[in-house]
Amino acid sequence: MKWKVVANGNSYLVCRKTWHSPLWMGIVKKDIRSITIHNRSFSVEVFADCSTSQLAHKLLTLVERP
Repeated sequence: MKWKVVANGNSYLVCRKTWHSPLWMGIVKKDIRSITIHNRSFSVEVFADCSTSQLAHKLLTLVERP
């Protein structure tokens, strides 16, 4: 799955869709959250929770490097 920046409330998440549910968070050592986009619920793996869009986009370039 591709990493994206998603506005979520007062923050910006660098995240990607995942098949894991939030119940897996402690098992796989990842930040798994359920978020709603356009009235649809998605489980996402969160790389970073940022206060500004600019910071989120800078971190996105780091996580997308091969």
